[in-house]
Amino acid sequence: MMHTKKSLRLAEFDYSRPGYYFVTTTVRNFRRVFGSTVDELMIHNERGLIAVDCWEQIPYSYPSLVLHTYVVMPSHVHGIIEITHNATRARTSSKHDGSDDYRPSDYLLSQAMGSFKAAVTHRIDESVKFKGQSFWYPGFMDRIIRNASEYNQKTQYIIDNPRRWHEREERRRKNC
Repeated sequence: MMHTKKSLRLAEFDYSRPGYYFVTTTVRNFRRVFGSTVDELMIHNERGLIAVDCWEQIPYSYPSLVLHTYVVMPSHVHGIIEITHNATRARTSSKHDGSDDYRPSDYLLSQAMGSFKAAVTHRIDESVKFKGQSFWYPGFMDRIIRNASEYNQKTQYIIDNPRRWHEREERRRKNC
């Protein structure tokens, strides 16, 4: 019996049209490998700087994508990615199953996130990699940003993420 992964994408949404997406990808077991928060600021270690560099390289491989606000946190990455009017020219996935409802841009965000994760994994040191498992949790989370209010809310969420992380760390230290 062949196992198939259920898509998290909205069936009724046209992913080929320009739009904004809030994305999150997380290191397996939520390991804190990219740095730490100090005084409500994210301080990247060498691996964190690699993740930042790989994130900022996305538009060079995928010119149809524009990066907006993002943050590399100790164990995860949040960002807003815009698919521009050029999205239909995206590279196609080798996993295309031949179905009639296929659009090249359906895979654009997935390809970009997969490339980002692979680049980070390739460049970081072996000491934090898992033996026999992926460095990252599979896939990524995305949310379609539907209007300016939601865009502003997600932008503020990203900006506030280091402060909220620092507050959680402080509470956890007090409760130990």
